[in-house]
Amino acid sequence: MKQVIEEILNGKFNAGNGSLDFSCPRIELSTHIDTIVEDFFTVYGPEGRMTEGHVTSSDLRMECLTQTFSGSQDEIHYRFDTHGMEVGEEVKGAFNVISNQGEYYLPFSITIVPEIIVSSLGNIKNLFHFTNLAKSNWDEAVKMFYSDEFKQVFTGNDRQHFAAYRGLSAVKGNEHNVEEFLLEINKKKPVEYITEETSIKIEDPLQTTRYALVVNRNGWGYTHLKIETEGEFLRVEEDTATDASFLGNIYRVYYYIDIEKLHAGNNYGAVLLVQEHGVIRIPVTVVLHMTGRKALGLHREKGRLTVEMMEYYQAFRLKKISVGTWMTETNKILSRMMELDDKDITLRLFQAQILLTEERYNEARWMIEKNEEQVMIKREQRPELWCYYLYLTTLYSKDEEYVDDVAAEVADVYERNRGNWRIAWLLMYLSEEYVKNPSRKWELLEELFRYRCTSPVIYIEAWHLLCVNPSMLLKLDAFEQQILLFAVKSGLMKEEIVMQIVYLAQKQKVYSDSVFKILKGCYEMNHRSDILHAVCTLLIKGNRYGEAYFEWYRAGVEENLRITRLYEYYMMSISLEYSGPLPKMILMYFAYQSDLHYEITAYLYAYVHRHREEIPDIYVNYSAAIERFVTEQIRKGRINKDLAYLYRNLVSLPMIDEESAGQLISLLFMREIRVASDKVKEAVLVYPYGVGEYIYPVHDGRVQVPVYDSDCKLLLDDGEGNRYTVSIDYSMEMLLSPAKLALMTAPFVRDDFGYAIYACFEYQKTFSVRDDNADLVRLLSGSERIEETTKREMRMMLVHFYYEKDRMRELDDYLLELRPEDISRSDRKEMIRYMVIRGMYEEAYNWVCRFGPYGVDTKVLTKLCSRLLDEEQTGEDPVMTGILFYVMKKGKYDENILKYLIRYLNGSMKDMRDLWKAAQDFGVDTYALCERMLIQMLYTGAHVGEKMEIFRTYSKGIGNERMMAAFLSQCCYDYAIEGHITEPYIFRSVLQLNQEEVALHPVCKIACLQYYAEEKQEQDDMARAACCSFLKSLLDDQIVLPVYKEYQGFIPQMDEYQDKTIVEYRTKPGCRAVIHYVIQSEENTENEYCKEEMKDMFAGICVKEFILFFGERLQFYITEESEGNEQLTKSGTINKSDIAQESFESRFTTLNDIMIGKTLHDYDTVDGLLGEYYKQDFLVDKIFRMR
Repeated sequence: MKQVIEEILNGKFNAGNGSLDFSCPRIELSTHIDTIVEDFFTVYGPEGRMTEGHVTSSDLRMECLTQTFSGSQDEIHYRFDTHGMEVGEEVKGAFNVISNQGEYYLPFSITIVPEIIVSSLGNIKNLFHFTNLAKSNWDEAVKMFYSDEFKQVFTGNDRQHFAAYRGLSAVKGNEHNVEEFLLEINKKKPVEYITEETSIKIEDPLQTTRYALVVNRNGWGYTHLKIETEGEFLRVEEDTATDASFLGNIYRVYYYIDIEKLHAGNNYGAVLLVQEHGVIRIPVTVVLHMTGRKALGLHREKGRLTVEMMEYYQAFRLKKISVGTWMTETNKILSRMMELDDKDITLRLFQAQILLTEERYNEARWMIEKNEEQVMIKREQRPELWCYYLYLTTLYSKDEEYVDDVAAEVADVYERNRGNWRIAWLLMYLSEEYVKNPSRKWELLEELFRYRCTSPVIYIEAWHLLCVNPSMLLKLDAFEQQILLFAVKSGLMKEEIVMQIVYLAQKQKVYSDSVFKILKGCYEMNHRSDILHAVCTLLIKGNRYGEAYFEWYRAGVEENLRITRLYEYYMMSISLEYSGPLPKMILMYFAYQSDLHYEITAYLYAYVHRHREEIPDIYVNYSAAIERFVTEQIRKGRINKDLAYLYRNLVSLPMIDEESAGQLISLLFMREIRVASDKVKEAVLVYPYGVGEYIYPVHDGRVQVPVYDSDCKLLLDDGEGNRYTVSIDYSMEMLLSPAKLALMTAPFVRDDFGYAIYACFEYQKTFSVRDDNADLVRLLSGSERIEETTKREMRMMLVHFYYEKDRMRELDDYLLELRPEDISRSDRKEMIRYMVIRGMYEEAYNWVCRFGPYGVDTKVLTKLCSRLLDEEQTGEDPVMTGILFYVMKKGKYDENILKYLIRYLNGSMKDMRDLWKAAQDFGVDTYALCERMLIQMLYTGAHVGEKMEIFRTYSKGIGNERMMAAFLSQCCYDYAIEGHITEPYIFRSVLQLNQEEVALHPVCKIACLQYYAEEKQEQDDMARAACCSFLKSLLDDQIVLPVYKEYQGFIPQMDEYQDKTIVEYRTKPGCRAVIHYVIQSEENTENEYCKEEMKDMFAGICVKEFILFFGERLQFYITEESEGNEQLTKSGTINKSDIAQESFESRFTTLNDIMIGKTLHDYDTVDGLLGEYYKQDFLVDKIFRMR
């Protein structure tokens, strides 16, 4: 910019006839927090002129990436950083464009707006809008729910649901969780599914047929149905139904009935609609009648009737029904079976046996012999049928030899088909070996069992043997156990056999579940202590304990049975929810030793403590052990309801040290959650002010979770990403009330995150910083597990607390820890204030540099900047300059600030003018500032009203002569060429420089001559001397101006201009001015114009000299020629009669007077003047010679 001085002194003046244009009149941007906006605007300069300049911003947050520009067109790139700003904040400022074509002010406005969530329904501003979107476009709502922008809707009252949202949105894309969220915020009801049929009954389906169950959907939202069936004859076409499956709100469940899997009569099944919140069960009954359909399901029906027949036989053999009843019912069943298949040989033979039983021998014999041929045919394929036939023949043949032969043959058949219980059963009644020898019969039955025979027939036969001879029960192996179990289930057990069972059970070395069931059955029949003893002994051998066995151990204790470890198993099996009394023997036993599981021990000790007033002598024996136990469990970090009771009632301050406190603090806040639904696999905790989530696995419907603040949100997870807040019922029980124990442990756990949450949020109704929790708040304010907004509030509260409580050392330490990003914008100004108060000037300055001085108290900024300037010799720092100028504009400054700005501020003329005025009022030297302002005015052509005061201030100092000469030259140019009004001080300054022999530009001389020609009263000796000098200098440069006529007598050379009429015309430098003229008089009336180019004396001042005598008239017009074009611009007439009389004599005046005399017919005067003229002419010829 300083090169402009030389340019002006070399005659390159700022004519001010150019201007800049911009691509936009103002810049308005709307953006979001934590973003960086980059853009540009374009500067357009005048064509054909060299344009250059630089750009600055009035706001530190607006960075000019392109600081300089040149040429006829250039782009100015800028960047705006919104980090640290808040929604709703607006920044207004301007780009100051300082160029050689002037100064310009391009305003900008930056508004921080919230992220707009746009949907097909419009902008989503709250959860009500979101609900409407979900109702109209579920897929779009799901996508929006999982977008990052959706968090913005949680403002105002909707903020209370943010914790639930964080937990439910953790599994991206899960539609169920969106549904759950809408249920959580009470914006909808669960989708209901209503079937048009509550039950289905179908009779005699003809083939595998497709049927439809119509399901109506009531409501909107997430639709997901699992479709299942009960009954193997049912199957469905689709196992899942979604929103796309419904036509409108109707869905048809298509299902099929497989007739191949039906049996006669009623077939029961169901269609199950499994939804999120339960199961809809639609019973399906398929009735199959046999009319005309005998072949259908034949095998199944025959099998069912066979089982029914067997049950009647078993009842008969066990003497539960009479022979007559058995015969009647069997005949009925047999008749139904014959209807199904009258060609079944087995049924015919069985019918013959019934006739034999009824002593209808002839009919029976006829039927048997009638089927003999068919039996013989199937002899090899169905050996049991052949043996049955032989058996029946012995019932009506009394020949013993024949019977023996049949028995032998049946025995032979069995040898070939060992394990066939039907053949073996017949053999038992045919062979004397088995009829007369119970042991052989028992062995055969045991052999059949080994062949996996499980027919009740075998059990009945074996039981009858035991009833006749109980001593046959010699062991309790698998066969014996099966027989005895059959007897127990059938209610057949006898006292004699029970005694044998108890005896054998006592000898058992290992546990057997079957033996336990047998003994259990025996005990239910007769509550004998020996049976109870056997049961307890067996259970202890098998290490069986738990609630299922507690009643046995309790009975054993009540019977005072002497069994090793009976008391231990009693306690190991007791339910921890059991509220009944404990036997005194149990309490006395465990008073001296206990190796029980800690949960059982806790239950026992809690019981003893609760009843300590009822059993004081026993409690005394327990107290030391209980205290040791409590201490041990705390160190192991264990908790349940009973331990919680012990902790609450027994923990005292002497028991707590640093190690135990660390464990105990995590137990104080434990809560037990119970869930009835077996699909819940995890419990998830989300704190409203926390980051992340805490997941705990659920086992057997229970889980213990630490809850430090009741405002947290609990979610239940099924392990597949589906989470529940309201759809699944649960209970949450606080195990301990932490208030009392928390105070005891507090001194040892000041760095525990959970305790800090409790102490700062749960313990007090409203969050505040106090003497007893300040360190905890500080811990939380630096934790990564707390979300940033809450931490910012904590930090500000901490600073206020430290300051108000005069805890300055802690305040200083904390202030040094903080970063500007750690504090909200609204609080940042307060933080800077505290730093300045505490003398942390460098730290405060760094904060101001990061986010600017905006919003900070100007008094604070003034103090800060002034102290920084005091402490060191600060070099030029653009940020410091911006801050100080911001302070100055707010009217808060001191001498240090002004001196710095005077040295370094480079802004618009208006800005520097304001600084100059402030410095003037403060009495601060402004020399350097004035020089920059003067240079900038020369460079830009921009001016301020105080221009002359600024120049005066500058010139009073040790002003640079060339600088002053350049400024004066520009001012003189504006006056002489541009016609601007100029103060007299300018011309006096020119005179002063001239007196000091400073080289002046011709324009200064021209301007002075013009000024003093007009203001003759201002002419003094100094001015006249200067004017003489200026006239000589200009004449030497062959510059002739009309103003010279005002300086007749100043120098001799001025006389020659007395007879001249000078026409002056002003045009743009470089343009060619041509005058077209004609001189007319009474004698000469010529009308032909002459054409001559006017001489450009200086900067477009064009001059043409004429000599006119009295009575002559000059008519003229002037044209400009530029780039080949000629344009008439001026015309006029000059009459000599209009010219005033000259005040001194010359040859021109003599001739002119002669012309006047002639015109007036004063010939005497004319003659006298002619004589005088010739005399002068003669003298000139004689005295002067041409060289």
